[in-house]
Amino acid sequence: MASSSRTKTADRQAILKKLLPLLKKHYKVTVPKLDRPVMETMLYAVCLENSTVEQADAAYVRFCQMFPDLNEARVSSISEIEPAFSGLAGTDWRAFRARAILQYVFDKTYNFEFESLRKKTLELAQKQLTKIKHLSPFVRTFTLQQVIGAHVLPIDEAS
Repeated sequence: MASSSRTKTADRQAILKKLLPLLKKHYKVTVPKLDRPVMETMLYAVCLENSTVEQADAAYVRFCQMFPDLNEARVSSISEIEPAFSGLAGTDWRAFRARAILQYVFDKTYNFEFESLRKKTLELAQKQLTKIKHLSPFVRTFTLQQVIGAHVLPIDEAS
């Protein structure tokens, strides 16, 4: 009967040293660590899902220019928010998710600051984010990764 042997730490390190350059070569662009408030990070994640970093940056800038007052976006219809996400797939869902985020945070805090999420543990932060209806797993994990520094990988359909 054959027993399975565990790989030694040195062997794993050697494998990773070979694997990491290959991954860097294949996946050239990485999402830079953002230093944005929690609310802005969540809205950026809506832009980033299933798109490139450049497309997400452009969509986020467009969203901020169209709605400098987030309360205006919160009370806008989906069709009024959609043009901010033009050039990206699923503009209606993106607009819907952005509005859902804004409505939840405003109803919870009566302003657009959600910085209390930074002080929570991973488990409590996950629980808080799952309360936001229609939030995709990508937006949830991206927010946890960027805001809390959780060791999670936000994976969308384009990944």
